[in-house]
Amino acid sequence: MAKALDGTALYTYFRRLGFSRETQEVLIHIRSSPPSRTPGARRGNMPVWYPSKKMQCIIKAESTKVEFPFLLQAEHDDDVLEMWDQPPSIPLEYRDLRGRLQQPVHTADYFVFRYQACGWIECKPVQELSRLVEKQPHRYKLDEQGVWRCPPGEAFAAKYGLTYQVWSSEQINWAAQENALFLEDYYQDLDRLTVKSQALAILFRLVEEHPGIFLSDLQRASEIPADLINIAIARHDLYVDLATYRLSEPWRTPVFRSQRQARARPKPQVKEETVACSNAAESPSSLTPEGQELLDLAREVDLATALFRNRIINPDQYHDDEQAQVNARAETIPARTKRRWQMLYREAEHLYGSGLIGLLPKVVKSGRKRTITDEVSDLVQQVLETHYDTVTRKPKRGAYGEYLRLSEEQHLPFMSQRMFYTEIRRHKPKYEQTLVREGARAAYPFKDYAREAEKTVSRHGSYAWAMAHLDHTELNLVLCDSRTGQPLGKCWLTLLILSHPRRIAAYYLTFDPPSYRSCLAVLRLCVKRYGRLPTAITVDGGPEFASVYFEQLLALYRVRKHQRPASEPRFGSPQERLFGSLETEFLYHLLGNTQATREPRLNTRATDPERQAVWTLPALAERVQRWADEEYDTIVHPALGMTPRDAYDLSIKQNGARAHKDIPYDDAFLKATFPTTRKGTAKVEPGVGVRMNYLDYWCEAMRDPTIEGTQVKVRFDPFDVSVGYAYIDGRWRKCDCPYTEFAGCSERELQLLTTELRQRNRLQYGKEQIEMTQKQLAVFRRENTDIESILRQQHHDRETRAALVVLEGEKKSSTLPPPEPVQEESEKEKGARESFEKKRIDPYKNLLVLRRIEL
Repeated sequence: MAKALDGTALYTYFRRLGFSRETQEVLIHIRSSPPSRTPGARRGNMPVWYPSKKMQCIIKAESTKVEFPFLLQAEHDDDVLEMWDQPPSIPLEYRDLRGRLQQPVHTADYFVFRYQACGWIECKPVQELSRLVEKQPHRYKLDEQGVWRCPPGEAFAAKYGLTYQVWSSEQINWAAQENALFLEDYYQDLDRLTVKSQALAILFRLVEEHPGIFLSDLQRASEIPADLINIAIARHDLYVDLATYRLSEPWRTPVFRSQRQARARPKPQVKEETVACSNAAESPSSLTPEGQELLDLAREVDLATALFRNRIINPDQYHDDEQAQVNARAETIPARTKRRWQMLYREAEHLYGSGLIGLLPKVVKSGRKRTITDEVSDLVQQVLETHYDTVTRKPKRGAYGEYLRLSEEQHLPFMSQRMFYTEIRRHKPKYEQTLVREGARAAYPFKDYAREAEKTVSRHGSYAWAMAHLDHTELNLVLCDSRTGQPLGKCWLTLLILSHPRRIAAYYLTFDPPSYRSCLAVLRLCVKRYGRLPTAITVDGGPEFASVYFEQLLALYRVRKHQRPASEPRFGSPQERLFGSLETEFLYHLLGNTQATREPRLNTRATDPERQAVWTLPALAERVQRWADEEYDTIVHPALGMTPRDAYDLSIKQNGARAHKDIPYDDAFLKATFPTTRKGTAKVEPGVGVRMNYLDYWCEAMRDPTIEGTQVKVRFDPFDVSVGYAYIDGRWRKCDCPYTEFAGCSERELQLLTTELRQRNRLQYGKEQIEMTQKQLAVFRRENTDIESILRQQHHDRETRAALVVLEGEKKSSTLPPPEPVQEESEKEKGARESFEKKRIDPYKNLLVLRRIEL
């Protein structure tokens, strides 16, 4: 599918709008240039990689709160033909506050081709615009119509007959934004989605009989799947005011047959009592602002005391049973006290507009007052700023000593140490004080949560597959080799969790550190289990998430990527919280967990996790599977009020299964999860084949003379580099490496082999060889299997393959090569294995399972 202005359509567009030759060159340059920069997670924003159907490519947005709403609105705006992110920079000219000429080079957020005009778009929050208009009044301004403008940008664009617009956050319709995200799965495949005439007839009949029927009632009355109703709304067969009502709230969303029917519906009548109440609420109160302030400061006990005193002096205002009890107590109150209360009541009625305020106890004004002079207070603040609020993190006692020295020099009265410590607590909020002393990461737990001034879109998505979180964590558990019993260290868990129902979608265990291989493997397991991928995935700033292989797979299946800011785990709170639950509720109940290593000085041989290790990676994979699917999935989640399994099933029922997004777990999908070379293609050398990662691959289809010498797409299995794939004659063909030494060799092991071989060449020849051949690598792997790093990686790969077989739910993996042939054990390995078999015990006997007892 081509873009709207591809080919001759672009020149037709130029002629229709009458653009000059110079303007045409500018526009062609914009369309042919790559993005000027890659958006990053700066200042707490979350960049988005959006798979645009209109543009047939990935369009980036710098934040989810301003740039992405504009991008989503432009994607569904029929007037927008094309939008290009981060266009080439343009020069601006304006005067600063001092009258000096400023000429910055500016990169706008987007360049948009509309039907009648085209130009640059700069997206900014209205709070930032309000700040910039004071700092740079000649660059940004708010005109008489309340529209934000950039005169320097408009002046540059006017030279070419183009436009420059400032798009503020005030222009965002959040209801329309959430509805666009809710229907995104249907919009991307709307050309092949239809509703059968019988189902449409039922929906039309119900809506015509009950105009404005709520969406939830329509779902229950029709018994038609929610998917078909959503498709009918997306295709405009049914009308919903998407700019006002949210489809994620079906109990308050009216549905009509057409927009004309919705406009013809009479507005609900307002009852007279409601009007009277509203008018009464809008009438001005006789209470003065000072009186309202005193009333706001009053505690509940103060209000109760004032009410009791009012009952004493004004008994005629009350006619309840409590007044009879108060009348009995009134006889014990002196008459002088009653007269003083009456006087206070009259004075407050005159001063504040309500006599009840005069009966409030004056507790707020009681207590000792501060006797610190301004000079002493200023000195304390100076000492705290210069000697306490620093990265040296001086103790309070040291700051107090400095204060005493300066007080003596300036002949000021001394403050007691206790009062000085009290001033330290009052000096700054906890977050600000920790920030200046210990840094942003230490202060992050005390940082205020981001509170939206208005209702935006749900950060967890509005349906089950709307948003997922993907991240890695190193498990605090020492594992051992299933053959020899030798400790292999800790493994990594890659977890994919659905944010809306808090359900675990997929998980992957490996000894290798986080890489694109773990990301692709967990997505492959997700498709094998559920047959689909999430609509959006939130990740952190790790390099594995910026891998070209990972991003290509997301783009291929139209998965939106959100990158959360660095060092701000609250943006991934569902996943971070699950990692904590996994440790406390599961890992810390297993033998060999590493809690004892937190305090190395207290660790002994009896508590050493490496000596206690009995769990292997395949056994742990099976147990993690049981915990995730049978324990965590069936326990009520406090944020949901139900179990993740029930929340998932409810969302599928109410919001649609979206079966058109299913991905078949077939050979084509598996090849998409395999990585390729940096170039993506390789040349077919006659009689040799294609080369990937120093290795040659061959298949019989390469004998075709028409294929020889051409560039073909290539991929390889990251878990067995001896197997490659080449795209020939419209399908992927399996290719083999001629060197059997690489059978079962993973990409990670191959990287270690090349590193070791380069190091050997550096030691022998004083430099690395320019070219490294596959024969050298094969000989090196065969002769140096006793190298510790390579041998350890081979053990890790063997355990990872066994664990992946467990996670895929098969006795034998269909996507991975068969296990390596068992070699004869050396005497050392045989003795270690026999020793391990003697001491090995059933790991399930050491598992303490805590069950929740319901009353």
